[in-house]
Amino acid sequence: MAPNPRSAGVGKSVRRDPHEAGVEAATRALGALGGAPPGLVLVFATTGYDQQRLLDGVRQVTGAAPLSGCSGEGVITRADSDERSHAVAVMAIAVPGLEIRTLQVTGVSKDPAGAAAALAGQIAASPRAPGVVLLFADGMTFDCGSFLAELERRLPAPVPLVGGTAGTELGSFSQWVTWQYHDGRATSDAVSAVLLGGAVVPELAVNHGCEAMGLELTVTRSDNGSMVSEFDGRPAFQVLREFLDGDAPDLSANEDLHLVLGLPLAEGRVEGYGDFLVRAPMRMDPATGAIFFNGGGLTEGRRLQVVRRDVDQMRESATRAARELAGRHPGVAPLLMLQFDCTGRGRVLCGERTAEIVVEPLQQVLGADVPWIGFHTFGEIAPLRGRTHYHACTAALCALYPAVITAT
Repeated sequence: MAPNPRSAGVGKSVRRDPHEAGVEAATRALGALGGAPPGLVLVFATTGYDQQRLLDGVRQVTGAAPLSGCSGEGVITRADSDERSHAVAVMAIAVPGLEIRTLQVTGVSKDPAGAAAALAGQIAASPRAPGVVLLFADGMTFDCGSFLAELERRLPAPVPLVGGTAGTELGSFSQWVTWQYHDGRATSDAVSAVLLGGAVVPELAVNHGCEAMGLELTVTRSDNGSMVSEFDGRPAFQVLREFLDGDAPDLSANEDLHLVLGLPLAEGRVEGYGDFLVRAPMRMDPATGAIFFNGGGLTEGRRLQVVRRDVDQMRESATRAARELAGRHPGVAPLLMLQFDCTGRGRVLCGERTAEIVVEPLQQVLGADVPWIGFHTFGEIAPLRGRTHYHACTAALCALYPAVITAT
């Protein structure tokens, strides 16, 4: 007997040929739909691939279905976190009544405010307000935190925003390039978006497993709150180098992502989350030693806390977030789950136990059979108290539940 079709299917491939990998992952994803055409295709992949050839393979199978996603340092599927250089995950979605629109703005680093205004205009032009907007942004070329603030300011009505910034294989910070996908095209320095509405109820949660160590730094010189030149009156890299192994010449020694700072929340403590946003150094200006922290907020005079990540707290906070989501729809499984989880919570911290620590606890609560996809990000996007924030060292979760539950 043929299996019952599902509202979403997930396929993965680790083939090294990009076209073959795209075809295999997409074919496996569509296999769960029972012949139904996909209304949306989400793709997340690591950067060992030629990204365009990979998407060409996916589109050979999915046709002209709207497509979005991005590169990641790793991909996440059911009970699995895969951070090898060649891994791709595809989700094909065919939820009846789901309204979908895919968008993209490019060249964001040249004019972040203008790009935010353009994307806000595209969202506002939709026939109906979306229930949630998924965002996949370049995490290296511009300050995503400032972009989000401008985007939110420009929207005519509040819309939940969730997603992550694209990642790549860990290595030299100065050479990192990330990719954003839009309807079969792979682009850098862009923000891709998916507007979802109609017959679904989106539920969002965000969590981290970090605690302050008691050490404090004060920003004494900063450009726009993201490029920091000095902490405590000393060159920024000179200060941060004290936390790196050996006599580090640049941030490539931060491959274990030890350098994590806590920026106190202006609104104060958020129950179940904490009282600070995490900021991590992303790249260094070799000429000046200034350090770029995506997310912004590091203005002159701001006091920051040195933060420590804790594996046990990560597992506990992930479980708590899953219970929070499940509690909003008792007895009902999500149609699908999206997990945007920081690279700093992956193998660099958890080794081969990443899935056990940050994926399986969620699935044990929300359901082992729920179609599941995500990626390891260079930063996460999720709201706190109704305001969108850029996060680091967190997991941002989006569960789509059916809008109408019929009793049986």
